[in-house]
Amino acid sequence: MDKKTIGAFIAALRKANGMTQRDLAERLNVSDKTVSRWERDEGNPDLSMIPVIAEIFDVTCDELLRGQRKSPEDRIEAPSSVEYTAKGEKERQRILKSSWSQYQNQTYIATGITVTGLIVALICNLAFLRASLGCLSGVGVMVVGLIYLSIAMNKAFLSVEDSGIDEAELAKYKRKVLDFAFVTRARTAACLGFILPLAPMDAFVGLGPDNLLLFGIPGACAALLAYAIYWFFMKAYLVKKGVYVLAEREVEVYHHNRKLKKKCAVVLAVALIVTFVGHQAATTIWGPFTIMDGTTFHDYESFVQYMEQDVPSEMDAYWGEVSSVPDHDVTNYDEFGNEITWEEAHRQTLEDPDGNVLCEYIKRNQSVISIQYSFSKKDGDALPITVYTYEDRNEAKDKAAVRHVIFGFVYVIEVAAMLVVYYKRRLSCSARP
Repeated sequence: MDKKTIGAFIAALRKANGMTQRDLAERLNVSDKTVSRWERDEGNPDLSMIPVIAEIFDVTCDELLRGQRKSPEDRIEAPSSVEYTAKGEKERQRILKSSWSQYQNQTYIATGITVTGLIVALICNLAFLRASLGCLSGVGVMVVGLIYLSIAMNKAFLSVEDSGIDEAELAKYKRKVLDFAFVTRARTAACLGFILPLAPMDAFVGLGPDNLLLFGIPGACAALLAYAIYWFFMKAYLVKKGVYVLAEREVEVYHHNRKLKKKCAVVLAVALIVTFVGHQAATTIWGPFTIMDGTTFHDYESFVQYMEQDVPSEMDAYWGEVSSVPDHDVTNYDEFGNEITWEEAHRQTLEDPDGNVLCEYIKRNQSVISIQYSFSKKDGDALPITVYTYEDRNEAKDKAAVRHVIFGFVYVIEVAAMLVVYYKRRLSCSARP
């Protein structure tokens, strides 16, 4: 190769290696416009970058500055001194720090996108009462954040490729990138889990702040647990493929902690299953309608008087019923299509198994949702009679909700306790000499 200027020599070396100006700029962590100015001899690389450029093109610093390769004989007599010069090492560290700084900033942007998705979901739910739309919009924005994070991670890896950085230090850098990505994705997983309870809601219904917290926090915990399981297997895969490289001492700690994770996961799974079975059993045995307290009558007169009170049905926010009162102006018909009065349409009876009428009443009390009684052949009547109203049901649901909250805290305590056990034993292993 004939003698050239530094810029022309860099251009010739770049083309000979099949690289574009952008490829070289990314390896040097500079702009492609800077490389273009060098090649047009409008400026020269900083002296601290000469060793790095020489390494990339497998030439000596002297050859790069002279703009000409040495003959093979000269190369044997004067071996390359570029390998690990002080300036070269300083530049490598600069590239490493610059790449890490850029990656950190990009992960913060990805986290900002995730938080934006969470805010969009909350606004759609709380302000516009569009829970399902909020969930869909929030998930869409968060997926964009995950894609951006993946691009940033790939760029962080590519920016240090073929930069001459020591393998051990390069492996440490890649581990930092992967661990930081794990934390960032965990934040996204928690936000996704928090808004997912909005998905099954009706299109024009919102989830209240109290219910959002009641369902959102367990959803976030479940999402974090699912992501931790995913990372457990993914990390093992990356270690096996040599992407997540461990030092000799770290290998021992890694395998110890991996076994400990398996044991803790099994114990936690058993504890959660037992608690879940107990939760479901308690819900079935002591469900809202089982624990509901009603009004009991021991004579027919009191019962009839109660049922004939002109009481509207109460607003029931949980089930969505609308308050109503008996409408006497509505035309009513019997089963044969004949017009009848409102009283005749709402006349009801209590009968024994043989069809004999025990008592008769007009149901004006719209708050009643259920009547419970059993016929006694010995006494020949259906007393006592228990009447249940919307108010009774709502009180029972409040009691059941307290039970759900208590079991929710039990789930959280079990997970927290197992995490404490794991990290205590994990740290003791890491601290051993």
